[in-house]
Amino acid sequence: MALFQAAPALNGVKVVDGPLVTGNPLHEVIFVGYDGSRQGEGDGEAVDLRQEWASIGQKAKDETFTVTCAVVVWSGSTKVRPIRERAFALLAAVEDALRADPSLGLPPPTIVAFVSGSLFQEQPDTGMQARIPFRIAVQTRI
Repeated sequence: MALFQAAPALNGVKVVDGPLVTGNPLHEVIFVGYDGSRQGEGDGEAVDLRQEWASIGQKAKDETFTVTCAVVVWSGSTKVRPIRERAFALLAAVEDALRADPSLGLPPPTIVAFVSGSLFQEQPDTGMQARIPFRIAVQTRI
């Protein structure tokens, strides 16, 4: 969250930890630990976690956890292209922030990377919305 909040390219974009607790729509938001779907529509998965032994006898494990996030851009307009383009611009800014600090300030051997995403577009009565749920993988040794 702090990395995205500090990224100059995301200035003015709301960064939220988990789902919103308010009914007020935000025009541009990045969710961390939530897929950005409407309440009750998503499966609510925030993190997927996996561990395996790093080697025999060293009592260390390699851990990978994948954090579900989302970029959501909404407008009262019905124009699709500008909303979709803005959503992908915000996603690119997220990727740039991750590449600029792939350790997230954590000790080595932690590495963080964007791994996947999908675009969902909808035109409800309130205007166009583009939602890009994406996943960030964090690999480290514990």
